[in-house]
Amino acid sequence: MTDETKPVISRRALLAGAAVLGSSALLPLESAFAATAPKTLRIASGEADGVKATLDPAYGTNDPDAARANLVFEGLVKLGENFDVKPSLATDWKTNADGSVWTFNLRPNVKFHDGSPFTAADVIFSFSRLFDPQKPSPSAAWLAPIDPKGIKAINDLTVEFTLHQPVVEFPDLIAYSKILKAGQTPEQVRTAGIGTGPFKVEHFVPGEEPSIYLKHDQYWQPGKPGVDRVELRSVPEESARIAALIAGQIDIFWDLPLRGLTKLELDKEVVIQSAHTGFWLGIAAWTDTPPFDNPKVRQALKLAANREQLLKAVLGGRGSLGNDSPVAPWVKFGLEVSQREQDIEQAKKLLAEAGHPDGVDLELYTSASGSGLVELATAYKAQAEAAGIRIKINQAPAEDYWSNIWLKKPFIVTAWSGKGADAALSRPFLSDAEWNETHWKNKDFDNYIHEARRTLDEAKRGELYKKAQELVRDDGGAIISLFADAVGATRANIKGWKLHPQKLSQSFGDVTIEG
Repeated sequence: MTDETKPVISRRALLAGAAVLGSSALLPLESAFAATAPKTLRIASGEADGVKATLDPAYGTNDPDAARANLVFEGLVKLGENFDVKPSLATDWKTNADGSVWTFNLRPNVKFHDGSPFTAADVIFSFSRLFDPQKPSPSAAWLAPIDPKGIKAINDLTVEFTLHQPVVEFPDLIAYSKILKAGQTPEQVRTAGIGTGPFKVEHFVPGEEPSIYLKHDQYWQPGKPGVDRVELRSVPEESARIAALIAGQIDIFWDLPLRGLTKLELDKEVVIQSAHTGFWLGIAAWTDTPPFDNPKVRQALKLAANREQLLKAVLGGRGSLGNDSPVAPWVKFGLEVSQREQDIEQAKKLLAEAGHPDGVDLELYTSASGSGLVELATAYKAQAEAAGIRIKINQAPAEDYWSNIWLKKPFIVTAWSGKGADAALSRPFLSDAEWNETHWKNKDFDNYIHEARRTLDEAKRGELYKKAQELVRDDGGAIISLFADAVGATRANIKGWKLHPQKLSQSFGDVTIEG
């Protein structure tokens, strides 16, 4: 979910207090769905939201949280469409010989939403708060090389990071970290944070929809943003997403379902976009909890999956096969090995060797909080039964899944947004990772990641990341079965938006509305 992956109407209705009444339910055109100003952009996530929603980029856990953060905040760097790092609030950067000290030159004449200037002090504040011992950010684990005491301002527009250990791709490591105005309390940031992004908060109350954002009139990019106002909603029900887009009640969706898109494809007022991504769907098991604490059981679970069938049943063929590594094979340093195929007899043999000659009974949690999660549970249950893996599916409410089920139940369907090799491996699988959803702890894996971060030779660094992937693939507790293509769509009068393959990196500052 959470990296990745991985992270609405199911928590609320498309309008506060309203309910979706069926697969074709639409909302009144005169309602808040209708544009309330000539330049109001109406966007919607397909993941569930709720009362635990946040604007604070340090504590966001799902797609709506990321969308809010991307509207309001910016980072020193940003991810390009090929997962390359590009300048944002930093114009350029350099490092010393071993990658242990990094210096960033900051963009001049950038204003926060309240008109105050952006300086190195804001960078120091934004990164230091991630390591607050009273409430550390989940990102503190994978940002562990940063020494918060080693961040210093050379001058107002130059900041230096002295790291605990060398990280030769440090800009990649901080590509998801946002900059806030210094001095804000956590309570302020959660609902009314001040950033430098193209939009500022007008109204956001966790649990209410829509949240509303207004144009940042002093934005540093000339002529942007191209709209005056943004409304953000969550619409987890797949049929409601399609219906709202056709009816012209939503302008942009960036995570449409991968099946049942015929009506959209035939609609001349809708433009569909798609992208190859590293977003993966799978199943996570706690490796410190029986029966998953036995590696042979974990191997049997992986061998029970027919991934070709899952690709068709879950994604409608819009994606590619997962091979139990979180790094897509086409991403830099991705592992390229023969595809793991279903082997029912070997799965039975492994279960018997693990002390389960009659198979195992498991409870698998899922929800409709994201596209494909229920379908994956249903299809995998049917496949695994032939190996003696008897699964009871527990479908939890969509609005509670990522807060009350994820990280709290031992066997769940999960999803992670696509990332580069280091982030994809470290965020879910480092032993001390806050989001280690499989409870898998492997010292060799940890050492490979840490050594890769300080290895200057790119070929050698790639080999270390690949060794780490082999450990996850063969010993880890995640069945990484599928990589989903991204499918988004806009109304035909929406210009300037391009679907980003990294689900949590959508940008709306370039969007304009014709007519």
